[in-house]
Amino acid sequence: MCAIVLLLLPAAGGCGRSPQHLKSGQCKPGDPLAGVYLPSRLAVHNPCTTVAGTVDCVQAEPDGDIHIRLRPDPAYRRLLTAANAFQQCPQQKDPHLVVEIIPQVGHGAFEDNSATKAGFATPTAPAAGEHVTVTGPYVWDSNLLHDLVYPGRDVKDWAEIHPAWNITIDQPAHKPVA
Repeated sequence: MCAIVLLLLPAAGGCGRSPQHLKSGQCKPGDPLAGVYLPSRLAVHNPCTTVAGTVDCVQAEPDGDIHIRLRPDPAYRRLLTAANAFQQCPQQKDPHLVVEIIPQVGHGAFEDNSATKAGFATPTAPAAGEHVTVTGPYVWDSNLLHDLVYPGRDVKDWAEIHPAWNITIDQPAHKPVA
């Protein structure tokens, strides 16, 4: 009887368990794109990557994701592709690595976009100006919709950490002295 229960546990998919809080540098077991809607648009180049850099802007997206534009530290700039040159913030024109936080629970047309279904807790979005360390799969996004957003530009395969499993604030944003 115990053997049957042990065989059935993986099929339960974490039923009744709370999502796992992953630490900086900790890789999520299983499919690195679990919880991401339409994962076929993402090519996994490293199933678990940790990168550090400065957050230049943060934006909520219609699919429930939060997009972070990360200016990677020099040691991580090799992760950028040519298409990342189009990932800019209004006040910062350097190319950015895209970091995507997926919602805890999917909604509307994006029910599959869910960190809960993937078994991990969504990290809190950092603020612009903070220096962070991010862990998640390093992917290249080949979404055909990018051609509509950036007509006439070769924006295929920009680099992302998607989904972010952990975001640790290493240094808070500097606030101007009044």
